Amino acid sequence: MPAPRFRSLVHAGRLGVLLAFTATALHAQVREGVLPIDDPVQRFLQRQQAAGHLPGELLTTLPLSAYEANRLLDSVAVRADALPAVDRALLARYRGEAPGPGVGAVQSLIPGAYRDGEALVAVDGDGYALRAQPLAYLTLAPTRQTTRGDQGGTLTAWQNTRGIRASGHVGPIFFETRLEENQRKPVWDAWSTFTAPRLNFVKHPGGDTYDYWRATGVVGYQNQFFDVRFGRDRNHWGFGEGSLALADFAAPQDQLQIRTRFWRLQYTNLFARRVRPVERTPGTPVVYPRNWSALHQLALDLPGGVQAELFEITLFADDSLNGRRDGFELSYLNPLIFYRAVEADVGTPDNVMLGAGLAWQATPGYRLYTQLLLDELRFSEITNDWWANKWGYLLGARLADPGWGETRLRGLDLQIEYTRQRPYLYSHRFESTAYLHSGDLIGHPAGPNSWDLAAFARYRPIPQVEAALNVAYTRRGRNTATENFGSDPSLSYDSRVSNDGVLTLQGIRQNQLLIEGRAGVEVLPSLVLEGVLRYEALDDAELGLDRYLSVGGQLRWGLPYQSVRY
Repeated sequence: MPAPRFRSLVHAGRLGVLLAFTATALHAQVREGVLPIDDPVQRFLQRQQAAGHLPGELLTTLPLSAYEANRLLDSVAVRADALPAVDRALLARYRGEAPGPGVGAVQSLIPGAYRDGEALVAVDGDGYALRAQPLAYLTLAPTRQTTRGDQGGTLTAWQNTRGIRASGHVGPIFFETRLEENQRKPVWDAWSTFTAPRLNFVKHPGGDTYDYWRATGVVGYQNQFFDVRFGRDRNHWGFGEGSLALADFAAPQDQLQIRTRFWRLQYTNLFARRVRPVERTPGTPVVYPRNWSALHQLALDLPGGVQAELFEITLFADDSLNGRRDGFELSYLNPLIFYRAVEADVGTPDNVMLGAGLAWQATPGYRLYTQLLLDELRFSEITNDWWANKWGYLLGARLADPGWGETRLRGLDLQIEYTRQRPYLYSHRFESTAYLHSGDLIGHPAGPNSWDLAAFARYRPIPQVEAALNVAYTRRGRNTATENFGSDPSLSYDSRVSNDGVLTLQGIRQNQLLIEGRAGVEVLPSLVLEGVLRYEALDDAELGLDRYLSVGGQLRWGLPYQSVRY
């Protein structure tokens, strides 16, 4: 029999473990499911990483599950004394130690609302939890527009989004679902083939308006080492705001995702279905052709504040083999294999891309990063501007509370990125194996045959108030009606203008400037009232100048800000 003192120590240890587990569980109950990309908690964690408060943590694959987010918040809490006052207040709120704004007033009118301080409806039980939240995105923005040298005129851009989000867990299984009904009038109508930028199927009822549903849903399982998800959602891979590998610009994709994390490693497999819209008769059902992608990424935390990623992307389709393949290529389901070798072994004409990235925490508050994508490359031709030298690179820096020592601009985040993409990047012999989904690039939205300079600023002086500014300047060379200069990945690279002397920005020169500004206040949890400004100018060497200035207001409830590009 153990000595009494030893038994007391054992019981105390068990009690400590139980209390630690209970505290973690309480924190986990605040948020459930999967965080939307650009969720305030995700942004907070990225800020803390740049500030040096998440050493060793890899944030290269988004979206985060609520469980992963809570684990990272607990890591930040270890260094809570080093945080500015605003960040300490936000950390307490995100960990469930303080309610969101306005909760007390609502609870005095509606008992039982905001029981967890964040979700309007929160239900907890033995081994299960449920969160429900209304969704809304209501925008009204008078706009002044000038089109190709004309005097132009005024119009009103607007958006009317209503929906609901539900998330939770039952035992070890977590789930997330969001449903939105949308009507929108954009300034520049880009509807084509029953889709529009960043969206799947879109009706075009007239008056340059969009009418569409947007639905996402994920069910998953997570333990200490694995995160397995199946459903429809967006993704983002990489260290920056933009990504050459997998950006969240395109519409949500149906997918199976497996994340494995141990030691200093995180390994992610993603198997997804891509949609290729085709011409159809209105009102007639059409099953779109089946296109697929298989991706894997290995992220590694190295000594000295360095993190690295390696990734491989394979794109394939049924019709690229003239009917000799039906459905997903089973060879690509192997989670630990080099896809390029498999592609050669099974004799397919699939599109394979490779890439890598690096990030370095230079000093607390200053984080540098880069990413490289190789679609095709021949080293013997690397200095000859050969057409198949299809590559792109991204350079960036993220600053949190910039300054030195005690002289810092607290609450300010700055970020700058430069991206360069060669002609014909993302394209392939067939449209079905190009890196596209619903007509949009899955990679960087600036597109091939371009360079892009973007800057981002976010400022939060107090927990409930935030202002942000995005600026992006893009130069590209576009195709003509008859010549493929490499700016449209939906075109086969076999239609290229030449084999040699292929230069970035060849073709008809375009200069595009985008400015997005907003400032708002959170009056209830996830309910934000804000003023918004958007300016966009597209100067085409052949067609002239199009531009607009839009200033208005919007209400967002449960949804992050929607940028034109990011």
